[in-house]
Amino acid sequence: MRSTPPTWNCDSALNKATVAPAPIGWRYIILLALLLGAQPVATDLYLPALPALARELGNPSLTMTAMMLSFGIAQLFWGPLSDRYGRKPILIIGALGFAVCGLIGATVDSMNSLVLARIAQGVSLAALIVCARATVRDLFAPIDGMRVLSKGLSGLGLIALLSPILGAALATFSPWRGAVGAIGMYGLVLLLWVVFGYRESRPTASAEASSLSHWQAMKQVARGPKFRAWTALTTASYATLFCFLLSSAFVYINAFGFTPMQCGIVLALNCVFYIAGTYFCRFLLRRMAPNRALKFSSVFSLSSGWLMLIVALIWQPMAWVMIVGQCLFAVGHGVAQPTAQAGAIADYPEHAGRAASMSGFVMMITAYLVGQLISPYLGDNAWPLIIAMAVGGTAVTVISWTFVQRAYAGE
Repeated sequence: MRSTPPTWNCDSALNKATVAPAPIGWRYIILLALLLGAQPVATDLYLPALPALARELGNPSLTMTAMMLSFGIAQLFWGPLSDRYGRKPILIIGALGFAVCGLIGATVDSMNSLVLARIAQGVSLAALIVCARATVRDLFAPIDGMRVLSKGLSGLGLIALLSPILGAALATFSPWRGAVGAIGMYGLVLLLWVVFGYRESRPTASAEASSLSHWQAMKQVARGPKFRAWTALTTASYATLFCFLLSSAFVYINAFGFTPMQCGIVLALNCVFYIAGTYFCRFLLRRMAPNRALKFSSVFSLSSGWLMLIVALIWQPMAWVMIVGQCLFAVGHGVAQPTAQAGAIADYPEHAGRAASMSGFVMMITAYLVGQLISPYLGDNAWPLIIAMAVGGTAVTVISWTFVQRAYAGE
């Protein structure tokens, strides 16, 4: 791990990892990326199979929304359990459930059964994501944790880039069951790696040291100014991205006349620039404190939506402007997510699971609600997406320049 730069004036206690781990290299980074990558695998790999699924079992939209809701809500359950019993047992349960639900889902013959399997898979996914984020705080000081998480999220971006391609290939040979079964196989890989390749990062002695009750610990986390600031940032950035993902296919195909293949290539650019953003995040964190880094990266978030809006107001919505705008936002998102996700749990080494679960819950539920708000306006009109990107980029910038800066005042 790199030494902490002079510009990072955090309290000395927070500049120490919770435990003194053995040297951690790319093996941990790969595991972290695979755990975080379970989320795009559960959604993106599945997308090319939706038309075939609709023909055989009916409207598949509930399989996505139900899983997203269960994923968001279940994080509040797994976080405290991982603080009490350790990360490894919760990761094992999560990976096993993720695998079993995927394999069962590939064999069902009714939409109701598939929805139930996906709900259970969302619950299992929550265990994987919460523990993955919490292990970063277990093993690393806050500034190093942000860098490490940015590497893990680089891997997530690569998995998100490859998942639809693999899903499309599987859909060619096995309409939809192959894709759903592949999600289960991914869970088996995670299960084997966690069982044989992951050493517990949350000592039992540390878990027993806290004298706070469950609700006292939750209140302590929720009242923290840094937790609130970073959670607001990660929520605003993710909700904006979710609006883009929900709307983009309608806009590019229906409004601009792109073919599905052209639309897929444009969306793949989003992953490429997101990965670039995570590299930019590490570049910034080597040179300045995270709150200062957000001042730079928020410029990308702000300019993305406002570029789309200004051009559309002066002329009309243009495809190339939308593409440039989405890439700018992806870079900003690649900086915001590692810093915000790690920053939200930085002050709570004894309650990292709770902090990660509360932050993740707020992020996912907000994204779901925003998605419900914009869904009625989807169609052949680019304006709902343009407005959503402008509002979201502005929110990210305001939070970065105000709430995050106030949380670090005096440091």
